Amino acid sequence: MITGTENWNLAIFRDSLAASEAAADVVTSVIHDNPYAAISFPTGSTPLGMFDVLAARAARGEIDFSNVTVFCLDEYIGVTVEDPNSLTRWLWDALLTRIGITPDRLHTLPVIANDPVAAATEYEEAITARGGLDLAILGLGPNGHVGYNEPGSSADSRTREIALTPESLTQASAYWEGAVAIPGQAMTIGVGTLLESKQILLLVTGDAKAGILRRALEEPMSADVPASWLRIAGPRLSVIADEAAASNLSAVHPG
Repeated sequence: MITGTENWNLAIFRDSLAASEAAADVVTSVIHDNPYAAISFPTGSTPLGMFDVLAARAARGEIDFSNVTVFCLDEYIGVTVEDPNSLTRWLWDALLTRIGITPDRLHTLPVIANDPVAAATEYEEAITARGGLDLAILGLGPNGHVGYNEPGSSADSRTREIALTPESLTQASAYWEGAVAIPGQAMTIGVGTLLESKQILLLVTGDAKAGILRRALEEPMSADVPASWLRIAGPRLSVIADEAAASNLSAVHPG
């Protein structure tokens, strides 16, 4: 393991499979220490390997998710969980049903509320009432977003509705089904909320993320790259990357 100069932790693995296994180890350790942990999971292609490992471990009885609480990280405004394009539905299919999470253990973002501002505040209060997140697992967007905290997001931002950038809309189109336009807005847990998590895990794989990972970890922290704010968490932040994603990091010399 290579430790970052700001006292956060960076671990680099040969490929995405090894990185996924290591990420699953972090989740397993958190739940072994606290079976009632509150966790957020990312969506997208990056965590799929980790999901497979966790599902296999759950099937073998090596990890028990029955008392875990999951808070959804982000969702499109106006998209219900029944919609095939719902991020929440995707998470159900990709992971939650496979590890035995029941609906009463899932907090969904209030994206169809009549008053999204008030509803987002209530969601934030639910996280606070739970004692904050025990583990926030995050992916890294190509423009540096975490969750849907787009460029311009401050380090103290909270759960809120946010306009999606053209880059994020393009990325979303790879997963979008049907002729209905992708919503231009989403709701996301804020950076400030994520920074209060007891542990933060940023999982990044693939050479397409090499440039933005370098910016997030090596350039001055800035709202231009919201993921860079995660370094404020210091030793509570663990970055797991494969060699391809880490290839542009100037201070890294993986063996």
